[in-house]
Amino acid sequence: MKKYGKVLSVGAVAAAVLLGSSTAAYAGRDMKSTIEGSYTEFHSNGDKFYNCDTDYDLFTAYVDYSYIRKDGSVQKGKHYNPGGRGECATFDHDFGEGRPVQFRSCVDVPIGIDPCDRWREGIA
Repeated sequence: MKKYGKVLSVGAVAAAVLLGSSTAAYAGRDMKSTIEGSYTEFHSNGDKFYNCDTDYDLFTAYVDYSYIRKDGSVQKGKHYNPGGRGECATFDHDFGEGRPVQFRSCVDVPIGIDPCDRWREGIA
């Protein structure tokens, strides 16, 4: 009986240490957006946008994004891919952890309205 009691005590202490030392789980959410000519991924680990130009059409692919900061102010922007067909570019950010990041893939058309995917939402 003594061995059984010691095993239970050791097991209870180990469980308490493991549970007591755990931190809140962080779970960002990656997301993708695509439209003919532009492909974008948002990676929550590092808060990065990856944008690729997918068509040989002489138009520029870009990512359009919007982010609400913790203080309520809005950060908006566009990152234009400097490469041509098949080229990808990375754009780094430092968004607040757990904050939603809205973005979409677009193609810059000099004359007319830029075609864009619908807004997607990742979590930083």
